[in-house]
Amino acid sequence: MVKRFALVTAALAAVLVTGACAAPDGADRDLVDDWVMLGEAKVPEPVGGDCWTTDLAQLDAVLASPSRVVQMPCDFQHAFETVHVGHFTGNLADGSTPPALEEMTAAYTECDDAAKSYLGAAWQAGRTHLLIVPPTKAQWAGGARFFRCDVGALRTEAGYLEPRKTTLKDSLKAGGELLLGCGTQVGVNADTWDDITPTACTAPHDVEFVGAVESKAQTYPADDKSYESAFADRCEQALLNYTGMTPSHFGKQRSLYFGYWMTAGQQEWKAGNRTARCYAMLDKKKISRSLKGAGNISI
Repeated sequence: MVKRFALVTAALAAVLVTGACAAPDGADRDLVDDWVMLGEAKVPEPVGGDCWTTDLAQLDAVLASPSRVVQMPCDFQHAFETVHVGHFTGNLADGSTPPALEEMTAAYTECDDAAKSYLGAAWQAGRTHLLIVPPTKAQWAGGARFFRCDVGALRTEAGYLEPRKTTLKDSLKAGGELLLGCGTQVGVNADTWDDITPTACTAPHDVEFVGAVESKAQTYPADDKSYESAFADRCEQALLNYTGMTPSHFGKQRSLYFGYWMTAGQQEWKAGNRTARCYAMLDKKKISRSLKGAGNISI
């Protein structure tokens, strides 16, 4: 290839030298002054409504390997949907590399609001999850300063993705298909469970979503004690508000208790997601009705 390139270059030079003596009338002999300058190269930006796919099955794997997410036409099966595109400003935009998730507190707030508007309710109220996606290092080096706000549908609380061919827009409005409701516990032991399988509230079930709460704790709850401190009181109150049960009557229950599932990992917590989903749960018992507004019943 090197020899060929040299030969082509020499032949082109010979043509230019030969033609130099025969410029047409009106030619100014300047070979470059009439060329239109190309616009500055710019990294293409995503837009709201873009869709993305991945070969990974769980949300945690996506968070650990964001490069495994690629754009996909929305009429094909996809795992995530962009609900908003924002832009870094100030010191974050001036950095030599994309910001870490824990630095993106303003971006998280912007994305959280955008997701709520797009879905029809807070994303924590459904089998959905919000991701903030900055540019890649190569895009950042090319001048990109955008961030994507993506939402994905989940099959269960354990974070298994549920790819789909339809939009997530308005999927959490009243009656929405992805709103959390009743379910059955999976992998139950003394103090924890592994997952929740969604179930109609008219079918036998032992768990019901009663609301999402936000902790005031600034430090990520890294052990059982801090986890309980962050969410227990708030989730108990969420259960009481949902059922209409008084605290004293709740204290007499033998089978009814509450549980919570934190929606954030450590980096997401630092970015501003300090929420958990709260559930009314039954011990070794199932019912076939909702507990919403049930009042001081005994279970």
